[in-house]
Amino acid sequence: MTAPALPAKRLERVRAALDEAGLDGLYVASPVDDVNHRHSANRRYLSGFTGSTGYAAVSPTQAMLAVDARYTDQARREAEPRGFTVFDTKGPQSAWLPEFVAAAGLSGKRVGLSRSDLSYGDFLTLQEALAPMPEADRPDLVPAPPIIERLRSRKDAEEIALLEEAIAIAQRAFLDVTATLEPGITELRFAAALDAAVKEHGARGLSFEPIVAGGERAAMPHADLSDRPLGPAEPIIVDWGAELSGYCSDLSRTFWLGAEPERFREVYEVVREAQQTAIERVESGMTGADAHALAASVIEEHGYGDAFTHGLGHGVGLDVHDYPPYLGPTSTDVLEDGMVFTIEPGIYLPGWGGVRIEDIVTLEGGRARQLSTLDSTLPAGART
Repeated sequence: MTAPALPAKRLERVRAALDEAGLDGLYVASPVDDVNHRHSANRRYLSGFTGSTGYAAVSPTQAMLAVDARYTDQARREAEPRGFTVFDTKGPQSAWLPEFVAAAGLSGKRVGLSRSDLSYGDFLTLQEALAPMPEADRPDLVPAPPIIERLRSRKDAEEIALLEEAIAIAQRAFLDVTATLEPGITELRFAAALDAAVKEHGARGLSFEPIVAGGERAAMPHADLSDRPLGPAEPIIVDWGAELSGYCSDLSRTFWLGAEPERFREVYEVVREAQQTAIERVESGMTGADAHALAASVIEEHGYGDAFTHGLGHGVGLDVHDYPPYLGPTSTDVLEDGMVFTIEPGIYLPGWGGVRIEDIVTLEGGRARQLSTLDSTLPAGART
């Protein structure tokens, strides 16, 4: 599946938000994640450009993308069809930034900086590059509200279609890997098998370094991968996802290799009841804290309240943790139709292990529609 075309109204929505915020323009830089090779989701959402280095600027009359010669052809293919003019840069930022500001119609204007895309060091470099400009032409740089993040929080039909395919690929890969799973495979080898499987099914790769945690390590919600073998009598949590055209899926399943003991069944069913309650009852207009409470109250009623140690979920999209929304005990984010997020309650018992079940839903017509379809009625991957 190809990347979605930029909706014609996306730039219009950005400009309307700028006007509401009292800004004349928006500047979006390019932070780079060299671990997962993911580059500036905000800039990609705005311009369609997928390269590692580039700077976007939007004003009431212009939309421009500054790139160096490594990315000129790529930027023209990806950003020009989406309404952006490509600006070629040469040398240090101080050599081209004043001209770029003028070309974007931002000389002497109040320009909002996309805060999540600019480090303090980069901000100082930006100021130094603009310092030689005449004072009347120098833009007034101020922090912008999370304009693009708010737009990204509500997915359009093409984005949801990409997410559904990324979810389907992750599910198929998991079923492939667990179909022949036997005790003794290490967490690292399991993770490598997942990565190979999602690529075989058409994804770029895993959307993040997966969590594969067995036994006592399953009591750590974000356990790092290790060379520990998975045993035949322990809970095993797997948290993974696939990336397709920049969009990320994020799922979790917990299983037991062999016949499950009563305690595992008990904990598993509490987590599943909490998750299903939240999926059935979450609705538009709730806050993230309201949604979290739906699952947390079930876990509390069963006596495991202190063992649910993280929030219920988070948005997913161009980032695997796509905020807003955040669903947690202190979240004031208001859930809206079009949002896509995880529902992932868990119980973690030090010295024994843990259980987490994670699925992805979207809000439509005020209620949740589950996008992931991997069966959770029984611990997937169980072997005799």
